[in-house]
Amino acid sequence: MLYSNRSFVLFQLLLLFSVVLIYIRSTSPGSLEPQEVEPLKEPPPADRLVVLVRDGLTAQTFLANRCTNVPQLQQLFLHQGLVGISRPETTTYHSISPYISLFSGFNEDAATVARGWLGNPAPIDSIFDRCKRSFAWTTREIISRFPAIERPRTFSFEAFREGVTKSCSELEDFVCSSVQRFLGGASRLLLNSTEVIFFIHMTGVEPSCESLQRIQENVWKLYKSFEKTFPDQRTAYLFTSSLGDPQTKSESRPAVESPFFLWGSGVKHIKSMPGRSFLANETGLRLPLHVLNRPQLTALMSALLGVQPPVHSRGMLPKGMLNASLRYEANAMLTNAKQLLAQARRLRELHPKKIPAFWLNFQMMDNFVRESLVLKHQRRFRALLEYSCNFMPVLIMGMDYFKDYYRHVLVIAVSLAGIGWIYCLRCRLTGGGKCRNQMEIQDVTSSKCLVYARGFHRLLTGVLVIFMMLERIPWMVQAILLMPSLYWRTTLKVLGERPRMACRKSLISTILLALICLGGFFRRYILAVGYLGFASYNNRVAFRKRGLQFYLWLLLLLGLTALSALPESLGCSQPSALVFSIFLTLLRPLACGVYLNLLTWLSNILVLLVALEYILIGWHPWITYMVSWIYLGFVAIWQRRNLQASEVFFFNLSTLYTLTCTTYESVVIQMLAMELQLALRMKQNRNECIGPKTAAYYILVYSWYSLFVIGSFPAFDDYLDILHETCFGYSPLTYGLVMVLKLILPWLLVLCILAGNYKNLASHERQIFVRLLLMSSAMSLVLLHGITDVGPWREILSRFAEFAVVQAFPVVWLLLWRLAQLKVGSKWMSQLP
Repeated sequence: MLYSNRSFVLFQLLLLFSVVLIYIRSTSPGSLEPQEVEPLKEPPPADRLVVLVRDGLTAQTFLANRCTNVPQLQQLFLHQGLVGISRPETTTYHSISPYISLFSGFNEDAATVARGWLGNPAPIDSIFDRCKRSFAWTTREIISRFPAIERPRTFSFEAFREGVTKSCSELEDFVCSSVQRFLGGASRLLLNSTEVIFFIHMTGVEPSCESLQRIQENVWKLYKSFEKTFPDQRTAYLFTSSLGDPQTKSESRPAVESPFFLWGSGVKHIKSMPGRSFLANETGLRLPLHVLNRPQLTALMSALLGVQPPVHSRGMLPKGMLNASLRYEANAMLTNAKQLLAQARRLRELHPKKIPAFWLNFQMMDNFVRESLVLKHQRRFRALLEYSCNFMPVLIMGMDYFKDYYRHVLVIAVSLAGIGWIYCLRCRLTGGGKCRNQMEIQDVTSSKCLVYARGFHRLLTGVLVIFMMLERIPWMVQAILLMPSLYWRTTLKVLGERPRMACRKSLISTILLALICLGGFFRRYILAVGYLGFASYNNRVAFRKRGLQFYLWLLLLLGLTALSALPESLGCSQPSALVFSIFLTLLRPLACGVYLNLLTWLSNILVLLVALEYILIGWHPWITYMVSWIYLGFVAIWQRRNLQASEVFFFNLSTLYTLTCTTYESVVIQMLAMELQLALRMKQNRNECIGPKTAAYYILVYSWYSLFVIGSFPAFDDYLDILHETCFGYSPLTYGLVMVLKLILPWLLVLCILAGNYKNLASHERQIFVRLLLMSSAMSLVLLHGITDVGPWREILSRFAEFAVVQAFPVVWLLLWRLAQLKVGSKWMSQLP
């Protein structure tokens, strides 16, 4: 089965694809129907709701200095309404996630965001769908996620943003004037309308205590405008903020707490209650500080307008905040509980019935509905209110239980498949001679043991298939659960061929280097120390015969090791250091006495001079971008026969990598390449050869150190923020390619140096590939259990990227190795004397 590189690649990438499926698998209960609201004689607390959202405003800023920064709003909440903070259940994953949480009542998880990237995100049921009319002054991206919103024709965020500085005052004044024009015109048709919601998105720079004065003035103006337009005192208001930029690195508590101020029709004014409070004025008056999460605000807004909550809302209506009768509040609480119950019931139906599950079963759900109707019929509204309020947290717990129901067992299945794959690769590592434990290996692979192992494997697979079919487990889950069977079947088949495996002792160095490279993902200095030890050990003979080359190599080695103690340079912007990198790239061939042809000199000098002009002056950036992309095509396509092909390609790749830099990263990578080149030349001077095992070690250590010496995977996020400062510029269509170039160009440089110095390594391609597969699979098996779908989006993405890149590294190496052989390891060169 494993007779070609293609089969190895398929088995390796299948593990990666299965992990992608695990973490982007939908956990939604599917389509649901909204709950019916019982018509009551009394009207809902409010006919219309105005939601004002200010981006980036934190609770700490809003409540600072005893609320003296918001004097007009202070006069409001001293006499009416509720003030509090909304704390998210999970950290914001996307710029739209806070608005989905506020208006749809559920927190987007990482899988939902990832599916939105892969395809067009589906419309989300929200409070806008429940209302009769809804209007919004917001961005086109938010409108696309809530298609039920009516956008006033007189308003366009996109038209305003072109050519105008995005200052706090300009954007907010533009929004306020657009809303006031609307209220002065078409709003007269809404005077007798009910169930109307207005969403006013006040965007701009992150506010400070100084700019907060301007923000609260705009809120006050809008409040007075609505009160003048709708004088019936039937309007409720909510002022809150988004959770800020999801790319924010700050983990401080105020950065994830948004203030909210709810006032107007149907809102109680609570002057004292146990729990948290805040200083409301300069005299030291304290008012209650209500702590809610965003889905609770969704439930509260639905109850104010008397509409059904969104079908996927996980919000629980807070008790005692509505200025309505006990009957109305109890009925709203029951409607809210029924909506959560519908979601919990659907999730329970989608999962196996005979496997132990959450203790809340269908009978208990039916009992809740039946007993609630009895309490309602008996007009025991206070008991109904308490019963519904206490039952909703249990429903939320049940929904959380089924959210990750399959994920843990699927990760275990992939881990078992990975273990089988690692052992299969170990069987494919051939030994150079007879091992001491050869008899032990023959015993393990004897026919009798293989017969028992194959029989047990088939029995276990059959039982698993029957069980999954009877339980009607989803097909995608079944496919991943059967992956261990596929990989262990392949391993048993390889063992049946009685391979001549490498000894266990020969695997010690492989395991050690894999652990050292794995340590680099957690602490950079671990890989730095491992790199120093590996390079010194493999060139240990040079310490006895010291010369000029040796001291230069040792200086580079120690300097590169010490660089890992410095802060990460990836993602930093230092134009002066980049200028130095350009001069070093240009002068290095001259200092090394390398002969290069005229075309190579002219092309590299031209592109480096253009880059120098872009950094120092930058009159016409588009010229730099165009020249850089043309040069990329030249390096990728152009090839000519040259006796110093490795030096020519070294120069071209160094120039190309410099175009992707923003600081001294190019200096570090060229130092690493020069150190490797000197080490290999000293070996050649001593007529030392390297076998496929040592070549695989060089590739693994130098490839990963080329990344960790300048940064880490999270640092790529910082690099993306300053990508426009590179010579390739920033474009939504090409930024992914630039990020890939930043990662693989040092890898390609390492491979070109190896291929240029040891052309016989091409005949050992399969052995190098299998050993790299073994080490990468072992590393990715550890990184698999570090993948998470909760927490800051930056951490989620970096952990998955670590696993994915390590898993795909051997495949990337194979492609780059073929390219390196094409550029510097051509057959005609190896045949020269």
